[in-house]
Formats: sequence, C-alpha cells, structure tokens
Amino acid sequence: MYQRKQSSEKTSLGRDLVLILFLSLLLTLMTVPFIDEVPDPSLLPSFVKSPLIFLMNYLPVCLLFLILYFATGRLSLSFLVLGSLLLGLGLGQQNKLFYRQDYIRLTDLALLKEAWGMVATGNSIHFHRVYLPCLLGLLALSFLWRKAFPSHLRTPQRILGLGLSLLLTFISLNTVLTHRDTYWNHSMGRYHPYIEVDRAKDRGLVYSFFYAYRDFFYRAPDHYQAKEVEEIFASYPESMPSSQEKVDIILILGESFADLESKGAKVRPEVYQSFRALQGQSIHGNMQNYSFGGGTIETERNVLAGLFNHPPYVKNQNTFPWMLKSQGYEVTSMHPFTGTFYNRLNTNKYLGLENFLYAENYFNDYFVNQEGNYFPDKLLFPLVLNHYDQRKKDRPYFNFIATMQNHTPYSSEDKGREDYLDRASFQGDEASYNSANNYLSGIKDTGDQLLKFTQELEARSSPVVVIFFGDHLARLGAQGEIYPMMGIDTGLDHPQGWLNNYTTPYLIWGNSKAKEVLNKPLEGQGPYMSNFYLFAYGLHELGFKSPYIQYLMDRIQSLPIEATTYNYEEGQLTDKPSQKALEKKEEFQKVQYYYNTHFLYEDLVPSGSKDA
Repeated sequence: MYQRKQSSEKTSLGRDLVLILFLSLLLTLMTVPFIDEVPDPSLLPSFVKSPLIFLMNYLPVCLLFLILYFATGRLSLSFLVLGSLLLGLGLGQQNKLFYRQDYIRLTDLALLKEAWGMVATGNSIHFHRVYLPCLLGLLALSFLWRKAFPSHLRTPQRILGLGLSLLLTFISLNTVLTHRDTYWNHSMGRYHPYIEVDRAKDRGLVYSFFYAYRDFFYRAPDHYQAKEVEEIFASYPESMPSSQEKVDIILILGESFADLESKGAKVRPEVYQSFRALQGQSIHGNMQNYSFGGGTIETERNVLAGLFNHPPYVKNQNTFPWMLKSQGYEVTSMHPFTGTFYNRLNTNKYLGLENFLYAENYFNDYFVNQEGNYFPDKLLFPLVLNHYDQRKKDRPYFNFIATMQNHTPYSSEDKGREDYLDRASFQGDEASYNSANNYLSGIKDTGDQLLKFTQELEARSSPVVVIFFGDHLARLGAQGEIYPMMGIDTGLDHPQGWLNNYTTPYLIWGNSKAKEVLNKPLEGQGPYMSNFYLFAYGLHELGFKSPYIQYLMDRIQSLPIEATTYNYEEGQLTDKPSQKALEKKEEFQKVQYYYNTHFLYEDLVPSGSKDA
C-alpha cells in the first residue's frame, strides 16, 4: 500500500512538471493580445517567430507557475491563480497604455492605490471582449486539470521544490531577464525602436514587466570612477547670491501645455494671446521632453533634479529644491490632485519637497475633483498667490506647482464652447474636433490665468520670478492621431516630426522688483534645450552657480538637446552623434550616477528621519 502511494506521488510530480511546461506555453501565448492597447491578432506570428522574445516571456511564466505549484500543492489552483494574475497584468497594461501611453512595469505594483484613485475620479477601466473568453478558458481548464490530474505532493517535496523555484527565479531576475544588451538588441521588430513604450511592446508583456526589476536597483555605469567626477566638480568653484540678491521663485508645471499654433495648427489668435504677451515679457523658448501624452513625473523630476537618469526614489536625492533649502529658502510644493498620484506623497520628501499641499490636505476644501473635471487654474493660481502672500517674510520662498487643468481625458462631446480650432482645415470627424477644441479651450484659460497671476505678482513689492513649462503634449486620440488632423507633422522618422512630438514651451518671468534686484531684464529668446537643463538654466540666470549647475551650463553649449533618437550638434539635429558627443554622453552618465549617490545636504535632514 505504501509503495503504491509513493509511486503515485512520483507519477504525480513528474506528470505535473510536464503539464506545467505545456500550460506555461498556453499562458504565455494568452498574454500576446495584451501587448498593445487594442488586441492585435497579427502580433501572434511575430511573437512566435521571435524565439528569444518568446523564451524571455515564457521563462518568468514557467517560474511563477512552479512557485505557485509547490506553494499550494495543486496544479489546477496554480494554473487558475497564475492565469488570473496574467489577465490582471494585461488589464493594467492596456489601461496604462490608454491613459499614460506607457507600459506596465514591476515597479507599478507600488502604485495600485494611485490607479484606483484614477478610477474613483472618473477614469473608467477599459475592457476588451477578449477578456471574457480568456477567463472562461482558465476556469474550464482549471476544472479539467483538477478532475483529470489530481496532485499528490508530500511536504518535503513541496518545500524543496519551492526553494529551488525561488532560487531559479532570483537568479533569472538578476541575470538573463534583466540583461540590458539582450533586452536592447532583440525584439519582434513590430514597433518604433526609439520610443520607450514601443520598445517595451516589442519585447512582449511579461518580459518588459519583469525587466523593470532593474529599476529597484541603481548600478554604476561602465568605467565609472568617483574621483573622475570629483575632479570635474572641483573645477567649478561654487558661487551663490547674497541674501540681498535672492529672489522668490515659483516653478509651475503646466499639465499638457503645448503651443500647437507654433507646430502648424490653425487656431484663433486669442487661444495663445495671453501666453504670447507673457513670452514678450520673459525669457522664453522651447524644451525637449522624453514622453508623449503622459509621463508627467519624468519631466517633473528631470526639471527638479537637472538629470534624466533617476534612481529609485527611496531615499534623499540631490535636487535643486534641496540646494535652495540649503540657501535658506522656504520650500513648498502644491498639486491639486490626490497626494498618491505618482506616489508624490511618499517621494516628494526625498526631493526636498517635504511641505506638500495636495487634494486631501488642502485643495479639497476649495474644489472636489469630479469626472472629467480637474482642479481649474482659475482657482489654483489665486490659491498659489494666497500661499505666497502668507509666506514667512524673513526668508526667500520657493514653490513648485504641478497643475491638473488640462489633464486627459478631453471630452469628444460638443461643450458649446467657441470654435478655437479652424473647422475648415480640420481633417477629422466631429468627435476628434471636439476633443481638440476642448483641449484648446483649457490651454487658452491657462494662458489667461497665468497672465493674471503675473500681473498680481507685478503689484507685489517683493522680488519674485515665475518659471513656467509644459510637461508633454496632450494625448489627443488613442495614439495621437488628432495632431495630423490639425495639420501638425508628428512623424517620428525625421527631426521636425520628432520635435513636434516632444517639444513644449517654457518662460522665465520676473516682476519689476526682481529685475531690479538681479539687474537683468529677464527677456528675450532662451535656448532650445532638453528639459533637464531648464531649472538649472533659470537658477543660473538668478545667480545660483553650484558646481553641478555650472557643469550643466557648460554642457548645454555642446549638447543642448540630448536623447536616444536625436542630439543637437553643429547647429542641427542628428541621429548619428559624433565621437565627441558620445564621450560627453558617457561622461554625463558617470556624473549623474555620482550626483545620485552622494547626497550633499545631510545637515538639512532632521535627526531621526534620515534615510538609509
């Protein structure tokens, strides 16, 4: 009797392992429809014909199956749980693509509460018909395996199997699944190679998701030596403004604020009339971003830190707000939406923005966000002004504001607004026109409110400077298809189309008292630059010359626009950077790593709250 039971257990284990290999294949194929925002059957042949991509998606599915199998001792239950998790992953992928034009990462698990907050404020979850048959198939197969192949595992087998499975998973995550060259040099060849979200889709849902495991760590670049970077910084003696030379600074991120008129859209002059008036009173120009239709946090942190290679924000990191704090500034940040959005509630303190006002602790007293109706600028700017007027007058003031008014979605319904976009030249349907026109209505209002805001600040006797910038283009249409309907070239295979996708305006405005204190007009054309230069450039104009700021200002002379796709050299954009530019880019990777791993402001962190 004992021998028959032992033989049955051996048969069950061997049979189940073979079934796991086969069922993992089915589950891996099930993830293919969720690679892109809309299920695309033509992806399946490309997926199967790319052996390495297929393997990199299959491996984590199989490893997770083994973990669940040995943890539960049940093949059918493990299959159902894993299949449900993969369906949830696909749901998250397609909705993140819809709302953020971004792919889902392992690190997004920390933002589940934020995702639920978006649903609670009116952003609906998008389901496709493919979900129902997938779920029914999982249930049916799980029931079949349970009846046909009952599992009989002893406890020692389960413990040993679970330990080996976890070990294999750990090794895989730290080797093949996160090997950079493997990820970058292999793809299905279906999507644009230079756009991050497309690169991720080209590697499959599961592989891209687990490749983001790298984001939990921050590794030194090749050939990095701290002494080399220290010598670079030592060549720039620090120079800061005196107490009498310091001005108050208000840094404003304009959500989805873009100048569509300058890109070729035919709009009524009053749309940008107020903004044009401000440009005439300011240093103004355009900056290149690294995201389209979403990714506010990328632009935000690039600007605040002066870099684009960010470590995980789990401890204090060098930023310009920390520098301003060290110079005696009162530092505040404001965002009229839920504090957990992009996890700002937890991460702002690491950027030196510990005094954070958001919906739950401030803005909900004035306006509660409702479906499709974000906190309006006509309420926001007066509140910022009020906060400024109530500041401590014995120290300079800095406030970073991320607005919400022009955030997606843009209604496709006719809201009875004026026609800000020329109907005769628009080459799309009524719903697309309404989306674009409703967006432009918000942009016009932002410009009007910003002009009123600066007029109020002009009447103040304290010196104050406003730096305003757009974080990215609006997501007009599922894939930005409304832009060509407006006559805007967004082709990514040539420089102008690329710039149109990733360029937003900025301006640096100062009231009369600030111009007097700085002895500068603060007017004229500013440089065309990548967004990580912007705040450094503005601070340099205001007299702040830290070694890092000076390094960036030297660097902007040779590489004002820097990206994977194009770089600005010799007066033009090129997709073939020179050897000198490549060396500069490699040097910057080292400088950023040093800057991110050598926190300069420990003396500003309260005792007992320092982060490891």
